[in-house]
Amino acid sequence: MASLIPTPWLITAGGAVLLAATAAFGGLQTVSPKPAPAVSVGERYSGSDLQMTVQGVELRAERGNAASFPDKEKHEKVLAVIVDVVNTFGKPRLATGSGSPSPAVDGIHVEGIDEKPLIAYADGSDGRVWLQPGVPVQLVLSWVVGPDELHDGDEVRLTLPDSTHSVGTNVQRGVDIWDEVVVGATLTATVREIPASEEDAL
Repeated sequence: MASLIPTPWLITAGGAVLLAATAAFGGLQTVSPKPAPAVSVGERYSGSDLQMTVQGVELRAERGNAASFPDKEKHEKVLAVIVDVVNTFGKPRLATGSGSPSPAVDGIHVEGIDEKPLIAYADGSDGRVWLQPGVPVQLVLSWVVGPDELHDGDEVRLTLPDSTHSVGTNVQRGVDIWDEVVVGATLTATVREIPASEEDAL
């Protein structure tokens, strides 16, 4: 009669064989997440149910149609990112989102600047910035920067948001929610300082 081998021994032996096989093929490896794709100025990016096309990055001594107010006595300037946006969701929605990072247009982030941008219509229209379904609109995202933080010709790196849509329940029943915000794409742009002679046209 064959002798019986205790079950714990079999488990231990099986584990040893598995580890040996794993080591032979390079060990246990963690699968790294794919890096966010890079897009270029003028290239359309889709994320968070929005189409966003960064058209340029400007450094302004005057605010123009931006929502930021630089302090002239401190020689502050306005960093402005010009973005064409189309809301691809089936309902109107704000260009701004709650929380940080934001899943909306104000989730566009300039590396090295912690604050969220202020957003305004590029044509100077007043009021909260709403995005109507399928209607293109050009927006100005802006930050106040110090006189020596950025210069003409500098490169800045932007990240563009992506998120997951869901519909709320309980107290948020029926509310459209975009959360689980991630970096959907990166973009490197060259800063263009706007000469004073051109600023009146902004």
